[in-house]
Amino acid sequence: MLIFNYVPDVIVVGGGPGGATAARFCARAGLKTLLIEKERLPRYKACGGCLSTKTVHLLDLDLSPVIENTIYGAKFTYCLKDPFFIETKDPIAYLVMRDRFDQFLIQQALKSGTEILEGEKVTSVAEKDDGVEVTLAKGQRFHSRYLIGADGSESLVARSLPFTRQKNDGNGIAIESEIPFDPSIPFPPKERQFIHLDFGRIPNGYGWVFPKKEWLSIGIGGMFRETKKMNPRRYFSDFLKGLDYIPKGKTGRVTGHLLPSFYDVNQMVSQGRILLVGDAAHLMDPLQGEGIYYAIRSGMLAARAIVEWKKEGIAPSHFYQKAVYDDLYGNLKWALTFSRFVFRFTKLAYRTLKRYPDLGAFYLQVLEGKENYQGFVTKVKTRMKDLLKGRLSEKIREAMSKT
Repeated sequence: MLIFNYVPDVIVVGGGPGGATAARFCARAGLKTLLIEKERLPRYKACGGCLSTKTVHLLDLDLSPVIENTIYGAKFTYCLKDPFFIETKDPIAYLVMRDRFDQFLIQQALKSGTEILEGEKVTSVAEKDDGVEVTLAKGQRFHSRYLIGADGSESLVARSLPFTRQKNDGNGIAIESEIPFDPSIPFPPKERQFIHLDFGRIPNGYGWVFPKKEWLSIGIGGMFRETKKMNPRRYFSDFLKGLDYIPKGKTGRVTGHLLPSFYDVNQMVSQGRILLVGDAAHLMDPLQGEGIYYAIRSGMLAARAIVEWKKEGIAPSHFYQKAVYDDLYGNLKWALTFSRFVFRFTKLAYRTLKRYPDLGAFYLQVLEGKENYQGFVTKVKTRMKDLLKGRLSEKIREAMSKT
């Protein structure tokens, strides 16, 4: 029997970056905070583990103990051909293994005063008049004033809320493997500090290679809306075979997971005393699949909403919904509309990016948080018109008008 000598102000379900960050900020503000994680920690998490520089700046922590590699550029290919590189003097991203990174963030939460239950699965949540009740698989029940659902793409907390049952097209699929990075892999030394992004082979998505200290994270991701007619694992297998430095038969554990992409500026992320963050809230960049930044940022916003509205003794959902809308939805909306154009006219988009290096430099500033998607899309439109000398087909005009 699990016994606590207090009733928490906040229960956070899920120990990923969003949950750990939300717990840390709640506890740091003096709220009694309980974090519940279904797995024993540290636990493996299928993820490319690429942290944009804006994510690192947002955390404002010394991440050196968990950084696997520092990235100074990107290699782009189209169907694994026609490569070009974008290189910078300053880092554009950092690579981590999610088990070590997530554990690091949880340790920061614990240092701030968070209590933790690990290896305990939540089976139901229910909002009451004076708070939220959480039931575990073993039958224990906990009561708190507020609940933060950070339990990932198949969130039980989200499924408990009526608005998340609405149909949306925001789920994609990723297939990934961590392959041991040993001398049998003749990986190009000059590309050790580049991420590799390949377009054209994956419907509504792309393939990637992230070189880490002891592993190569290789995967594909796409918005496979007709999953019964498509086989994502076949796309992954074909992509892996196309990487000439991977010896035949050299594989690691292959895992798949949902990509809960942002899908609508009207999507809800909260109700009453229950707030959703990160993947549970479908806060994922629909163009590049970046989720860690949005998980961490939404975790911070959720904590702030609870801290502010605890003083008033009322539900924080309206405050949080507005904060997410103002802070995140604008950029995600432009990423969504542009992703639909890119995945419809992938070759044209690729040619434009390769032809005009200034676009690549500008996009890196988006990753750094110095620029936004709206500014990037405006530049792409201009360059695309230059490339085609203003002769745009009706289909292209229609697609571009939506961005």
